[in-house]
Amino acid sequence: MARITQQKKEENLAKYNALIVKIFLAEGWESVTYDRLAKETGLRKSTLQGYYPSNREFAMALQGKILPIVMSCLDFSSREAFIQSWEKGLTEKEFSMVIRMFVANAAKTESNPSTQRGVLKLIEIVSEHLPNENAREIIDLVMGKSVMTLLFDRKSGV
Repeated sequence: MARITQQKKEENLAKYNALIVKIFLAEGWESVTYDRLAKETGLRKSTLQGYYPSNREFAMALQGKILPIVMSCLDFSSREAFIQSWEKGLTEKEFSMVIRMFVANAAKTESNPSTQRGVLKLIEIVSEHLPNENAREIIDLVMGKSVMTLLFDRKSGV
C-alpha cells in the first residue's frame, strides 16, 4: 500500500478536522464518532485512527474554533448584559452545542483538559471585561443556568 506524503496527511487532517467541527456544531459532540467519520469520509475506521489514535483526539479539531463562537454571542458591557447574552446564546444552536459539550465533559470522571482550559480562559476574559465583578461567580451562575436550561427548556438551540 502506498504511503502518503506528510503534506497530504496534513491536508487530510485539516479536511477531517473541518468535518468534525461541522458535525459537532450541527448535531453535538456525541455525534462525533469513528463510525460517523468513516461514513462521511468513506474511509475505514483504522485509517481514521492513524489521524486520531483515540476518540479523545477528536477534540483537537475544535482548537481555536470554540472561543470565537462563544465570544460572538456575549455582551461584556455589564454583569447583567453578560448574563442575558449568555441566556440568549443558549437559544442559538452553535453556542448551545458548545455549552452542552462543556457541561457533559464536566460530568465525566476525567474531564478533558482542553475544556478546563477553555472555561478558565472564559473566566479570565470576563475578569478583564468586568474588573469590578467576580468572574468565577458569574461563570458559576451562567453554567448553572445552562444546566437548567439544557435539562428543562426545549427552546435551547438543540
